[in-house]
Amino acid sequence: MSAPHSQPPAEPGIEETEEGGRGLDTFGRYLTLWVALCIGAGVALGQFLPAVPETLSRFTVAQVNLPVAILIWAMIYPMMVQVDFTSILGVRRQPKGITVTVVTNWLVKPFTMFFFAWFFLQVVFQPLIESGLAREYVAGAILLGAAPCTAMVFVWS
Repeated sequence: MSAPHSQPPAEPGIEETEEGGRGLDTFGRYLTLWVALCIGAGVALGQFLPAVPETLSRFTVAQVNLPVAILIWAMIYPMMVQVDFTSILGVRRQPKGITVTVVTNWLVKPFTMFFFAWFFLQVVFQPLIESGLAREYVAGAILLGAAPCTAMVFVWS
């Protein structure tokens, strides 16, 4: 009698398909829709009940909005508890992922962000934006481009 085939444990957000493969669950399949609905709900809340964002903005410490900080932490925490920190040592054996991430974040993104910010803020929309303000926006865009994206960091983890 042969041993029964064991199935790998189900991953959150993944479900078996009819063909026996693995696919996204309903939440994952319609994630773009859920994000769009949440953005719409947030905009509507701000427009129809302006006291809500005004009240939430009062909970700020050292220029950090506490409700936003708590919600970002709630978003990131589930991913962090799934990270296998012992696998970080494997980067020495397979450095491709970290190399691509570092090159992309520090050599590609700042320059592409500079180009797009300069093009749109100082060329396309030049008549609409004051020159000094446009330069400040370009500087901010470069910093934004250089800041590693949290989602990208978690993908490589």
